[in-house]
Amino acid sequence: MGSTSIRKTILVIGTLDTKGEECLYIKELAQKSGFDAIIIDCGSLGTPVGGGDITRRKVAERAGWSMEQLIETRDKGKIIGAMTEGLVSYTAELFRDQKIHGVIAVGCGQGTAFGTAAMQLFPLGFPKVMVSTIASGNMRPFLQTKDIAVFPAITDVFGLNFIFNRILENAVWALLAMVQNYRPIEKGSRKVIAATAFGVTTLGLKRMKRIFNEKGFDMILFHANGMGGRAMEELAEGGYFDAVMDWSTQEIVAHIGGGIFDAGEDRLRIPAAMPIPYIIAPGAIDYITMGPFDTLPVGWDKRKFIIHNRNITLVRATAEEMGRAAEFLAKKANAAIAPLKVMIPLEGFSGPNAVGKPFFDPEADRFFLETLERLMRPGIEIIKLPLHINDERFVRVAVEQMLSMMGM
Repeated sequence: MGSTSIRKTILVIGTLDTKGEECLYIKELAQKSGFDAIIIDCGSLGTPVGGGDITRRKVAERAGWSMEQLIETRDKGKIIGAMTEGLVSYTAELFRDQKIHGVIAVGCGQGTAFGTAAMQLFPLGFPKVMVSTIASGNMRPFLQTKDIAVFPAITDVFGLNFIFNRILENAVWALLAMVQNYRPIEKGSRKVIAATAFGVTTLGLKRMKRIFNEKGFDMILFHANGMGGRAMEELAEGGYFDAVMDWSTQEIVAHIGGGIFDAGEDRLRIPAAMPIPYIIAPGAIDYITMGPFDTLPVGWDKRKFIIHNRNITLVRATAEEMGRAAEFLAKKANAAIAPLKVMIPLEGFSGPNAVGKPFFDPEADRFFLETLERLMRPGIEIIKLPLHINDERFVRVAVEQMLSMMGM
């Protein structure tokens, strides 16, 4: 491994006062495999073990502080904020100047925050590995929409030992293999349709994908899990897609109702930002995805619900929540600068939202549609069909609409 015409370099991120031994071992492993390594020290308190190629003093100075001034504040939040700012600035410069070809960080809670903050800068596909003691917890705030490979440290990161060494070796060798074989993500010549997906809309989306593929299009689906929709929009802003089928808007009702798949207020920003054809459908907008049943808010157990598994409970959205979801959709759709249409399947928005199914609630769904029609600006077509969202006919009409919007 590592035999290349250009010797490649990895960036090693860590706090050398507490993780210096580990960072030096990573550098040693990289060098033995034919790679170079740059260690950047974002520690701030104890004495560093070994010297960082980019010292903590330089990191602090990049954020506008001397190390002494920063420590004298005795403000942990300010210290961490400044060191993060300096770390991110240095990392961005190294990447821009093509001086690094992959990045690895090692740490506990704060080290994970440092490492992943820097990794957020890199595009999808760029090699990035985080070795963390908190990998078994909620990593969503750290990973966001990035493809960061996470290795659970298993032991505490507290010096080298025969268990942790092997974990660290595996992480390093995985990173070096990624670096050795890296190539940027490229769109290619075929037109690409992006779509949001959810389990309860999968049947229809499988049909849609087949139809688009038969017509010579690629179709890439993003799971509407709070990060999927955001990732889709980031890639759309990067110019990777020719059109969007925002088919599974579960993240919108999650934002309204406090579900676990909330993508935030910024979701559905592409219609106002990108001149690409856009179709919205209310896939899975009829219920809120929550956590374990025994963690539901007081009174929610009286609502219609489905226990999906021990960690996920699906709760039917009320008419009021559906109305607020419609308000959100209308506001974002009304700002569209490109062709946009809304597809409404009158016989159900998801698998369990159909006659005889647990989430069948025509009054709540009707209120959603009435609110949408009342608030949508003139010129945006709302196409209503007496079909279910997973029906092949509904899918085919949507594909026909999209092709027409694309001038095909």
